[in-house]
Parts: sequence; C-alpha cells; structure tokens
Amino acid sequence: MAHFLVFADQPNKRRSDGLNALVVEAADAASAPAAARALVGGSATTFDNFAVTEIAPGVQFALQGNGVVGQPGNSLGLPTVDRGGNVPLAAL
Repeated sequence: MAHFLVFADQPNKRRSDGLNALVVEAADAASAPAAARALVGGSATTFDNFAVTEIAPGVQFALQGNGVVGQPGNSLGLPTVDRGGNVPLAAL
C-alpha cells in the first residue's frame, strides 16, 4: 500500500473543521478519498473534490496551520485532540 496526501487545493474546497490535508494509506490514488473518509467520517462524496498526490521518495512538503493530530491509539504518541478540544479522527 502506498501513502497519499489528500488535500484541498483551492480555498473554496476547505472544510470548516480545518481538516484540509490528510495523509492516508491506500491501494491507489483513486481509493485515497475513501481512505480519508474512513479516517475522518463523512458522506459518500466527502473528499472526492480534494486533490490527491502520492507521497513517493523525494516528495517533501510542509503543512501550515494547526498542529498534527493522530488517530487515537497511534503508536507514535501523536496528540489526538485538536485546537478545539475535539478528537477528529477515527480510532485505530
């Protein structure tokens, strides 16, 4: 499985909850929006209008804004609560 960045590539696509860039594991780029839905939840078309790019060797990027939020139960010890005190991601 590969890793993909699913992100709002235009301001009008940004979500009100601030989850505008997600790193997901998926079989291919076409299935990455579904993996993002499984992580965050939402309707059957949530994230379908987001851009998707594979995170391949040599791909580097930065995310500006809110800090990292990990899934509850993640093995890295990433924080699971966002700035608003919410737990936005589904547990492992």
